[in-house]
Amino acid sequence: MKKTIQLVVMAMLCLNFCYGQTKKACPEPGTTRTHIYAFTRYKSGYKSSCRISADEFMRGKMITVRNYTIPQLYAIALRLAPPNDASFKASEQEKVIIDVRQPEKLKRLYCYKLVVPYNNQDDFYVLMHRSLDGEWPEYEVKIEKKGKEYLMVIRDKDQDTN
Repeated sequence: MKKTIQLVVMAMLCLNFCYGQTKKACPEPGTTRTHIYAFTRYKSGYKSSCRISADEFMRGKMITVRNYTIPQLYAIALRLAPPNDASFKASEQEKVIIDVRQPEKLKRLYCYKLVVPYNNQDDFYVLMHRSLDGEWPEYEVKIEKKGKEYLMVIRDKDQDTN
């Protein structure tokens, strides 16, 4: 009986030690990555396209955008333009106010990919907007209401807002 008790106590101590080591190795809640994204420059040979699909690996949502400008990417993130609608390129440009020192930088084409796991699908567009802000911190992009229409305004971050 004494040997059984000693064996159980030793097993409990070992398990407790192992549990403590794995708990110590786990990151703090809120510090784990909730999404994965990547940017690249223009890819020749590809038409401009945007596709939202289900991600098989993380069982979440994924968006793949090829050869879009910065205003077009923000228009998707802010839901000004439907992601699969190519008409934003032509008809929606009047809904964008560009007030930056170097507007030619906004005309460069980029490719973008975002993968969001199942438990963060509700924040899909918010995470996209955050990743775009992280890539271009020099710009402030937001939606403003002018009359009855909603417009996307792109300004330099250090510019005074009037």
